[in-house]
Amino acid sequence: MTKVTKKEKRRLTLFVLAFIFIITFMCANIFPDWLKIMANKKELTILEEEYVGLLNTEESLKAEVEKLKNPEYVERYAKEKFLYTKPNEIIIRKTDTN
Repeated sequence: MTKVTKKEKRRLTLFVLAFIFIITFMCANIFPDWLKIMANKKELTILEEEYVGLLNTEESLKAEVEKLKNPEYVERYAKEKFLYTKPNEIIIRKTDTN
């Protein structure tokens, strides 16, 4: 067996300490970036859900625009929503009695 000299022990200790210092330094620099990445992923998920909701809203609004191009639908909508009538027309409201 060969003996390990003090010089080799010191060199090995210095190498291990330098390695630990480098690893610690790298982790300390990476951690804030990792936090930003996680926050961005969370925000991306929220924005994607909002985007899907807006796409659904857009589809329903486009469908409503298409319906409003039909004069019969506009007339029926105005009668139901705003109680508009033509001259000599009478509105009779039906109420549910249970």
